[in-house]
Amino acid sequence: MPVRMMQRNNLVNGFIPVGDEKTNEALAQAKAELGDAVWKQGYSKESEKVVRDALKANGVRYETELSGKLTGIDLAETQANGSTFKKLRVTLENGADKTILSADLDSEFAQRLIAKLDNAIEKNAGQQVTIGGFAETVERDGNTFVNHIATMKDAQKQEITAAKGHFEQAQERVAKAQEPMRQAGMGENKEVMSKIASATRETYFAEVVQGLAERMQEKGIAPTQQLPRLESHQKDEQGTWRTVGFYVDQEGKAHGSLRINNQEQGLDERHKLEFRERTSQSGIPMLAASVTREDGSKLYVNVLPGENGTTGEKFLSAALGHKGPEQDAEFQRIEGRGGGFKPNEAMIARGDQDRTAQFVKEKLGVDVLENTRAKTQEKAVAGVER
Repeated sequence: MPVRMMQRNNLVNGFIPVGDEKTNEALAQAKAELGDAVWKQGYSKESEKVVRDALKANGVRYETELSGKLTGIDLAETQANGSTFKKLRVTLENGADKTILSADLDSEFAQRLIAKLDNAIEKNAGQQVTIGGFAETVERDGNTFVNHIATMKDAQKQEITAAKGHFEQAQERVAKAQEPMRQAGMGENKEVMSKIASATRETYFAEVVQGLAERMQEKGIAPTQQLPRLESHQKDEQGTWRTVGFYVDQEGKAHGSLRINNQEQGLDERHKLEFRERTSQSGIPMLAASVTREDGSKLYVNVLPGENGTTGEKFLSAALGHKGPEQDAEFQRIEGRGGGFKPNEAMIARGDQDRTAQFVKEKLGVDVLENTRAKTQEKAVAGVER
């Protein structure tokens, strides 16, 4: 599968290959022509023309849009000159071809794109999208500034709007982080205050990207293939779905996610789970996780092995419960239909080599893949008989 990594370049006002020798030579040529001082000033129409001409002269292709199926959103870190840089990575796929967009997390372009990705996940994850951008020159207080705007369109070429609230929340954090400096009488030090603001915004959007990556995993969408995992779906009498995802990492640690969703009620909660090995009161091995909500109430998720009394088949299911925020609140079990864990397609494709399948078989005594194979065979036989 051909893979290319592209990055947004403000002076080009477009996307260029990462780590490409010819591209770097062309940029160096453009920088020498413009001069170091002009280069550091950033985007202008004149600089854009010089840089684009240099790229063309060196046979380097730049692009103003990147398109493909949205299959990955990740946070990455790179090392250069002894420093660590956080990157937004967005994966777009076209058949066997894969494009990875890499953007500096502290850049305006990346942060604006993140706000759009937040909305895109709901309806456009795994679907065709087009990412672009443009430089916008504005006058403010007698000075000229350049905004680097991210654009994102769906398969019908309709603009995907940015989720509201991110920049307001980031600014609240900035104000809080800068307050000690103001209290110390150093609020007029623009250089220090600017560094605090930039670092604080970067930290905020890093957290957002991690959340977006988890949501993509919850949907079972990942570059090239799904994240192999077990999934449980339970529906209560009010029509609320509770979906538990569960997988084991390379270190043998069990992680997961809980989504609570009811479209009619406008309910959509997502929680990250970290499971620990436990033994139930009846001596059965199990996995347990808990989550504290913002209101102080707690959610409990247990992964339990069971056995069908009639067929003897062993299975794995999720048991959920909750406690109110009151100190003396009693534990209440969450009832609903379903709740059995099944492997997703990626786990089935990996077969017995999958870490999660091996873990469940060794620790909890359930062969989830064998159960799936048996059910598939039963359906196939039933289909022949009919």
